[in-house]
Amino acid sequence: MLCQLEGAGGAERRGRSGVDLRQADLRGASLRGALLIGADLTGADLRRCECIGADLRDTDLSGADLRGAVYLTQMQVNAARGDARTRLDDGFQRPSHWPC
Repeated sequence: MLCQLEGAGGAERRGRSGVDLRQADLRGASLRGALLIGADLTGADLRRCECIGADLRDTDLSGADLRGAVYLTQMQVNAARGDARTRLDDGFQRPSHWPC
């Protein structure tokens, strides 16, 4: 694991809201419980990251690679923003609000 962004609660969780993680290499990172509301993850490499309980509301996943993300749900994807470059595993549907 290269990075751990687990949210333990309190200020630690709130501090991640709106964070700039553009182009970040987060392969294999733990995003367990991370509050990433409004975060910019444009172009981030999130392959094999652990997403259980991560709050991705209004998170920008444009061009991000989420292939192999563990515990990523359709609900989390639906709550985020993305585009045609966002890479998802088979079985996920691109939300209608994402541009083609």
